[in-house]
Amino acid sequence: MCCRLHALRCSGPDWYEFGEFCYKPYGDKKTWHAARGECRKLGADLVSIQSMTEQSWLEKDFLSTHTKGKSKWIGLKHNPTDGGYHWSDATPVSHTNWGHGEPNNHEGREDCVEMVSNTNGTSSWWNDLNSAPCAYKRNQPDNNE
Repeated sequence: MCCRLHALRCSGPDWYEFGEFCYKPYGDKKTWHAARGECRKLGADLVSIQSMTEQSWLEKDFLSTHTKGKSKWIGLKHNPTDGGYHWSDATPVSHTNWGHGEPNNHEGREDCVEMVSNTNGTSSWWNDLNSAPCAYKRNQPDNNE
């Protein structure tokens, strides 16, 4: 998982600055809700990716160093009521990076979104997951390349 915090300056260990936001990687496996809870304790939220520039930075300069080859939760979540996707921090969805055929909301039950990266960390994509896996712990190796 990765937390994102809006701040003028990043403070404390393991926070990395990009634009006007600070990012903190986590190696612990957590459910989507527990991951978000950890970020909220820090005054942050799960990462919401607002542009291709931010996506590229996360891929190439941040996640490739800290969590390459692993799936990690992002703050995007499906809202079954309106059928759309919303960021957990309530920012508008202005950028997406869905994998081929995603989101597919398989059987109408895929609500949480993970960012999957290949084993060398050179590319990543988003995948929606069944509601049950929202309770699974992410930040684990992924065999997709």
